[in-house]
Amino acid sequence: MTVTSTDRRVPAAVQVARLLLVLIALSHLVVPIVMAAGEGALRDLIATQHPAFGAAEVARSADIAVVSGAVFHGVLLLVCLLLAAKLAGARPWTRRLTTVSQLLSVVFSVFSWSSSPMFHAVIPVVGILQVAVVALLWVPGPARRFFTR
Repeated sequence: MTVTSTDRRVPAAVQVARLLLVLIALSHLVVPIVMAAGEGALRDLIATQHPAFGAAEVARSADIAVVSGAVFHGVLLLVCLLLAAKLAGARPWTRRLTTVSQLLSVVFSVFSWSSSPMFHAVIPVVGILQVAVVALLWVPGPARRFFTR
């Protein structure tokens, strides 16, 4: 696939990183949907963790968690899709921004892990994909050369 004005081919590692970013973006789409669908379980969890909360406070806390999760993951979804598209342009800033965003997402997932068991099965898988994206952009020689020409 030729994608730049200088007719350079996108290395396989960068193409795989782009595909992984799309998969990661899809996970950011699924998270708020699952949270909204499981709001009852989320309320139960909040009530268990905060027994002093009344029913209204538990409901409000669950609503805040769902809305803030949707906003946060919505932003990450857009960032991942934008970066997946822009990486093919071989601009160094796209590799740096992808690296920072994916590593910060791994760090933020610690918060998700500690706040709710709802996504314990998914968080490590997505984290591995995020680290793989970074490795694919920095480790293979063809990928490094692609961003330094």
